[in-house]
Amino acid sequence: MNQKWTRAICTVLTSALVFTGPAVEGTTFSGYINSGLEKVYAKTQKQKDAEKKKSQAEQDLKDKKNEINGLKDQQQTTADDIKNKSAKLDEILAAQKKLQKDITSKQAEIEQNQKDLAAAQEKQQEQYDAMKKRIQFMYENSAEDNIWTAIIESNGITDMLNRIEYVSDVYDSDRALMDSYQAAVEQVKEIGTKLDKDMNELTAMQDDYEKQQADVEAAIVALENQKEQYASQIAQAQQQADNYQNIITAQGKIIQEQEAAAAAAARANSSSGSSSYDGGGAGKGGSIASDYASGGGKNPSASTGVSGSSVVSYAMQFVGNPYVWAGNSLTNGVDCSGFVHEVYEHFGISTPRYSQAFKSVGQAVSFDNIQPGDVVVYPGHVAIYAGGGVIVEAQSTKAGITANRSVQCHTILAIRRLV
Repeated sequence: MNQKWTRAICTVLTSALVFTGPAVEGTTFSGYINSGLEKVYAKTQKQKDAEKKKSQAEQDLKDKKNEINGLKDQQQTTADDIKNKSAKLDEILAAQKKLQKDITSKQAEIEQNQKDLAAAQEKQQEQYDAMKKRIQFMYENSAEDNIWTAIIESNGITDMLNRIEYVSDVYDSDRALMDSYQAAVEQVKEIGTKLDKDMNELTAMQDDYEKQQADVEAAIVALENQKEQYASQIAQAQQQADNYQNIITAQGKIIQEQEAAAAAAARANSSSGSSSYDGGGAGKGGSIASDYASGGGKNPSASTGVSGSSVVSYAMQFVGNPYVWAGNSLTNGVDCSGFVHEVYEHFGISTPRYSQAFKSVGQAVSFDNIQPGDVVVYPGHVAIYAGGGVIVEAQSTKAGITANRSVQCHTILAIRRLV
């Protein structure tokens, strides 16, 4: 096939594809007119591959973010456990401190008791020794206190009885003193026994606290290690998420390049010449694809609890912010499909991330039934209808996010209602 025929066939195919509008979604045109039919199919396959890779990466990113959120929840639970264990450890340490004071005080009591016992036993021994000496003296010597002397030397029965009574009183006094000293010794011994019992209980409590302390400290170490493992897993998962985001950005760039090529081909080959699109510039008055023109009566009812006016109100907050190709931040920069995607994601509504895919989401709406919040799809561009005949959009690098262009600034390929 010679070069002349190749160009002729490409031109015919281009015109046919442009005429069919939405029916050829995913087909790209730029750069093939002088390159033969093989180039047309290669470009088409390239976009399909990019869309497939991007879709898979988006799903992988969503799954990875869920995994990261799960890991963060587990990490927070572990941190809470560490906090609780630390509080328990503080309680144990405080109890140990108080217990140590009690042990010190009890030890002082025991030592004092031992001194008291030694003193009582000493007094008892002294009294015992003194009593033994008196008894020995009374029985071994002929002293006045000797009972036999008291009887023999008495001046009568009355004197004898008095003398015997005196000796008996001495015995009774000695016996009473011995009994009192013995009782004192026994009392001190009883106190000592109780103090020893108290000390044993305190030392048992000390052993128990030390075991509790060791167990809690071991648990805290294990939880700290677990927390570090979660941090490592989160970092690893975040790296994977960043890789998926890079894939999404790269494939999105390929898709947008293909869509831009399609728009350029549409401008060059449209017979009406009314679909001029400059990648987000001022634009010209556009036509409406037959499926969305006045008539047809497509006006689906609401499918969510979100109102279109709420969508528009949220989107209008970002007017004036920058346009950044393949960006994903409504504040720092976003492109046209990213703008629509991020706005609807705020309301929990899932959407594609490239413009022409919006032709198949939600429900079709006729132009005469268009309402604020409806998504409007153009060749290589997508926006949100703001009401009053204008759209809010991420227009271009030069214009940024705007809300001043007519809804018919380009040929309308689709109008879709997502709320």
